[in-house]
Amino acid sequence: MTIEGMVEMSGRGSKRMRKTRWAMATMWLTAAAAAHAQGAGETTQTGGANAAEGADKNTLPAVVVSAGSGDDKETFGYVAKRSTAGSKTDTPLIRTPQSVSVVTREQMDAQAAQTLDAAIRYVPGVTTQDNDTRFDQITVRGFSLDSDTYLDGLRLMRTTWYASPRIDPYFLDRIDVVRGPVSVLYGQGSPGGAVLMTSKLPTAYPFHELQVQIGSDNRYQGMFDLSGPVDKDGTILYRVTGLARDADSQTDHIKEQRLAIAPSVTFRPDRNTSFTLLGSYQYDPQGGLFNPVPAAGTILPNINGHISSHDYLGDPNTDRLKRQQFSIGYLFEHAFSDTWKIRQNVRYLHQDIQYYQNSLFGSLADDQRTAGLFTNNNDEHLTNFSVDTQAEAKFDTGAVNHTVLFGFDVQRVMDRISRGFSLGTIDIFAPDYSNVAFVPDSTKQYIAQTQYGLYAQDQLRYKRWTLTLGARQDWARNSNTTDGVGTLSQQHAFTWRAGLNYEFESGIAPYVSFAKSFQPVAGANFDGSPFQPTRGKQYEVGVKYQPKGYNAVFTVAAFDLRQQNVQTSDDAHPGFTNQTGEIRSRGFEAEARIGLTEGLNLIASYAFLNQRVTAAGADDPSLNKRPPSGNPTNMASIWLDYTLHAGNLRGLGFGGGARYIGTTYGDSGNTFQVPSHFLVDAVVHYDVRNWRFAVNANNLFNRQYIAYCTNSVQCYYGSDRSVIGTARYQW
Repeated sequence: MTIEGMVEMSGRGSKRMRKTRWAMATMWLTAAAAAHAQGAGETTQTGGANAAEGADKNTLPAVVVSAGSGDDKETFGYVAKRSTAGSKTDTPLIRTPQSVSVVTREQMDAQAAQTLDAAIRYVPGVTTQDNDTRFDQITVRGFSLDSDTYLDGLRLMRTTWYASPRIDPYFLDRIDVVRGPVSVLYGQGSPGGAVLMTSKLPTAYPFHELQVQIGSDNRYQGMFDLSGPVDKDGTILYRVTGLARDADSQTDHIKEQRLAIAPSVTFRPDRNTSFTLLGSYQYDPQGGLFNPVPAAGTILPNINGHISSHDYLGDPNTDRLKRQQFSIGYLFEHAFSDTWKIRQNVRYLHQDIQYYQNSLFGSLADDQRTAGLFTNNNDEHLTNFSVDTQAEAKFDTGAVNHTVLFGFDVQRVMDRISRGFSLGTIDIFAPDYSNVAFVPDSTKQYIAQTQYGLYAQDQLRYKRWTLTLGARQDWARNSNTTDGVGTLSQQHAFTWRAGLNYEFESGIAPYVSFAKSFQPVAGANFDGSPFQPTRGKQYEVGVKYQPKGYNAVFTVAAFDLRQQNVQTSDDAHPGFTNQTGEIRSRGFEAEARIGLTEGLNLIASYAFLNQRVTAAGADDPSLNKRPPSGNPTNMASIWLDYTLHAGNLRGLGFGGGARYIGTTYGDSGNTFQVPSHFLVDAVVHYDVRNWRFAVNANNLFNRQYIAYCTNSVQCYYGSDRSVIGTARYQW
């Protein structure tokens, strides 16, 4: 699309036409699903409760690998007691020597989560920026997880630019957040942990759902989810999930639009074999933008006035983000015997993105209104391919039970980029873009990254003791060619972990663990020596508690986490960096997930984080300071949801949550602070027969706040109050 075309579309008539098209798309998706429902409704079960009964009666055999079949057997409401995320085997959380939080489908529905960031904001130790619709921006234990999100056990790979796979939470069955290094299982990654998403997969029982949502900022959304057996024997299962969305945002001139569909088919020729083919397509004509604002005028005084969360400081006539992605892959498992089984997960994903934006950078002039302007133009074509092959064996040696895992994975990402940028200045209180020239994407760049990993793990069970040992060797190759000039780096790393759990009869299980991580770093220092991977290591001690006879999980953990080989400024050679830096994170986390009664669910969490730059260049202002990563010293949250199951008001429910995020520093020198904020969420819902009606309000009291800053002119507003009404029909 030309710039002239985009300017034309910004007119009022084009906006009306665009809304009409999106409303018709939403109606079409819903109508298509309803047509299916008319034919299937007479023979299928009715109501969510009956569907759950069908699930219990048709539970897949233990050998089936549908991504969630093993996990979901002990998931009730908001409480999950098993996970594959921390071990790649179906393991009780109480025997996993690491902090793992599970966000269930029921929790996502109750909170009407619209993004991955929003879905995990009640998890301890996690901070998100849920007002940036471009990407998921997540930090765990003080470290960014920009490249550490996974879908069905495979990394959603990206490079250092803007193409980044994004998954809508409506297509997910659950989200596991693993805190602490996971390199021994998944390869290169942040020492902070990983977010592992599980797709909705075909069910062995009929399940059908239609939803319509209308909300703040002109949000209109329609969804459908259809699943069940194709034949009477349940040999072939299917699922198709779809969504259409059209929405404005709290910031003027920023929109979010999406069309997405995800079909899948499972073949079960016998009780020992399962093969699931998954596909997805997502088109975001307008994927949102980001809007950095200066600290002066938001959290600090500005002689020229205040900048609100509605003020867009870019150029609405040119700025855009358009994204299109599709994927195809499979999940395969076969059990040869009671001892041996194999698994293989494969995915190919491609994404095209066109991104043009004007944004603030640098610093604010003495007049407190003139700021640096960065104009960026990126046209990217990202492709990634991942395959993970595993062999699992369960056997005994004397009194010791073993679950042994061997695996080999390959991860490859390629990114073809046409880009350009320019630097200038702008008056943020009277922006005039008429003199800002259009920036062509004249620089051509090609990035290719490949990782091979060989890993092994043994989970040894002796009476009430569980010892987990794992090791992995990785080989990484990174190439970068810009305008015909190329660089190549090859790195390798060995990582390992060990953990020990003990389960008391009461359900209390203390544990201790050690784990290492690595993350490749591109580039070289002044003398041309290629950078080494960053190295992470963590010591963690904790206690998990699953009281007998109760649907509850409690976790407390303390950790000491360090990342070494961090790049710092080279004082002797300005413009270059060395790898002499170290960041240390120490902290404490507590989480409770409780199903108090059939209709009462509770989530509570607290996190304390002490993060410091413990090594840097002598003149580096960040030395002995807290990184400006939006990670507060203290965070706390609570969510409570209650549904009446008797009386005249049976089916009526209500709930609410509160989130406290403490103060953070806004720059590397810690020269100013971002104030703390306290947010309240609420929900009212009513279930009657096959229907559910709900109204969710996030940031109920509409507090305008800065979520975090990275420097004095790049601060980011959090989400204003948003209200979403939902009507859902299941049969």
